[in-house]
Amino acid sequence: MKRFLCFPLLVVMIISTGFSAQSKKLKIAGSTTVLPISQLWLESFMKKHPDVDGSVSGGGTGVGISMLLNGTCDIANASREAKKKEIDSAKDRNMKLVATKVARDGLAIVVNPSNNVDNLTLDQLKQIYLGKIDNWKQVGGANLPIVAVGRDISSGTYGFFQEIVLGGGQYRKDMLALASNAAVEHAVVQTPGAIGYVGMGYVEPKKVKVLSISTKKGEKGMMPTEETVMSGKYPLFRYLYCYTLGEPKGVAAEFLRFVTSAEGQSLVKKAGFLPVK
Repeated sequence: MKRFLCFPLLVVMIISTGFSAQSKKLKIAGSTTVLPISQLWLESFMKKHPDVDGSVSGGGTGVGISMLLNGTCDIANASREAKKKEIDSAKDRNMKLVATKVARDGLAIVVNPSNNVDNLTLDQLKQIYLGKIDNWKQVGGANLPIVAVGRDISSGTYGFFQEIVLGGGQYRKDMLALASNAAVEHAVVQTPGAIGYVGMGYVEPKKVKVLSISTKKGEKGMMPTEETVMSGKYPLFRYLYCYTLGEPKGVAAEFLRFVTSAEGQSLVKKAGFLPVK
């Protein structure tokens, strides 16, 4: 009789243990821009919480949000705000995408160090990526064909640039679309006529040249610096986000509390980006 009475208790204990172990798993995916910061966050968080089994991967903002909606990750890193179709997709599942601002970024426009152009207006940058300006001599540079380098369609940075710079227009058909910030920078390093865009934390000053950006002709250009990005004056300023389905709970909530704490925000600067406040 004792044996039978203990059996249900044992089952409950096994089930409870299973749910407890599951609650300590944390899977993060999405933006490659946020990836290096997330790696620092997760490493520090797991040192404080050795019972947490965490992982982080890239793939792009679109991939991360898709995984979040499908229930295959707990947090989606994003370098743009969620799109309407993503918000609607969550609603169709009776869920809500909740954003947590986790960092600030200034999208840097980079060229090969041999390029003698120092500044572009937002309109010149737009015309380059629309394909209407295709030679550096058209913007005061050498007689050299422009090789436009950008991100692939799953990237939040791709979407941010398309909205803010191109005004929703289509990228030039010959743009070299790459899967990460690092790949964009590498292509610019290897190609004298190249131009690309990367998150400020990815800029390697000894390898690429960062152009200043002005909002109109004759205006002094701005560089993505701590002062211009924190003030929001830099034309290509943006926030970086972590998305959850509904208000964060459990280990995801603990992680995001750490991310937005003073210690978590100090790691943002270590990665080359800027804190939210």
